[in-house]
Amino acid sequence: MAQGCKDICVIVSDSTRPTPSGLIVQAALRDLKEAGIHDGQVKVVVATGLHRPCTEEELRERLDVEIQSRISVINHDARDDSNLVEIGETSHGTPIWLNKTVHESDLVISDGYIEPHFFAGYTGGGKNILPGVAGYETIKANHRAAMIDHPNARAGILDGNPVYEDIVEGARLGGLGFSINVTLDPQKRISGIFAGEFKKAHRAGSRFLDGHVRVETPEADIVVTTNGGYPLDRDLYQAVKGMTVAEAVVREGGVAIIASECIDGVGHPRFRELVERFESPREILEIVRAPGFFMVDQWEAQILARVLTRCEVICVTGIEPSVIRSMHMTPAKDIDEALSLALKILGRDPEIVVVPAGPSTIPYVQ
Repeated sequence: MAQGCKDICVIVSDSTRPTPSGLIVQAALRDLKEAGIHDGQVKVVVATGLHRPCTEEELRERLDVEIQSRISVINHDARDDSNLVEIGETSHGTPIWLNKTVHESDLVISDGYIEPHFFAGYTGGGKNILPGVAGYETIKANHRAAMIDHPNARAGILDGNPVYEDIVEGARLGGLGFSINVTLDPQKRISGIFAGEFKKAHRAGSRFLDGHVRVETPEADIVVTTNGGYPLDRDLYQAVKGMTVAEAVVREGGVAIIASECIDGVGHPRFRELVERFESPREILEIVRAPGFFMVDQWEAQILARVLTRCEVICVTGIEPSVIRSMHMTPAKDIDEALSLALKILGRDPEIVVVPAGPSTIPYVQ
């Protein structure tokens, strides 16, 4: 595929994913060298979506200094209109605005980490294009309330999931030529490598993972879970993913306990602002679903509100307790305190389910 190409773009995951990007980029560079491609022809673009840019320290963690000294590394900025180009529209009506560096490349390669995703089905595949290196308007359309509300926009569902289908179309329009996706075991070691045409490779990796992450469980009054550890547990915004794991198992009116370090605090100010602005989760849902309403990160507020209409959420985090309370949840200093609070809320002998791996698991009730 690289034969005769002048400009190559390698898209890598940002700091919220444990993707072994350094290993993947090294492997790609070795193969590109065999095709006669020199380092000056290759650019790395970090798929930040609407997340903050990676810091120099985070880039060193993802891509070692040796790689950074050889090739150009760029943080994508979804709000920088001067570095975006409109290339078409998906069948779901999503306009595709794409990073110019990606669009102007002769060959686009992407890394990826496949794990369950709370509304796109599974991470990896085309997600490094949409939302990874897409523009604000593209992400806004793909993450709109009606898409998030769809009953198939859930972890582990690809067929009939409009968010996933939109991502696949966007990645095709964006010219994603080759993907190198991995699965990881609980110690974050590579357990599978799925490379090739991005949709086929992603579906193969998702099928493989499906056999390991789906777990039948009884319904429970209390569900204790995590956000899967570093780096996914770095902020409360990401911790909503772990809360949806509990949502799938907990009885209506029950309690979800989420343990997540949240070293970066809430993480997304607009998400916090939207959740704090309204008196109840139901009011958040009404506003987000209102015609014409849009606010960055509303999808995370929408999903959190959905969880909170089903159950109480107790957070064991490093975040100031007053902030957790202002966001309609209950703080606890540790799991013991969280369980004591849950027992007081329920006032009965509860059934408890523990899901230690959080978003790396798809629990289901028969």
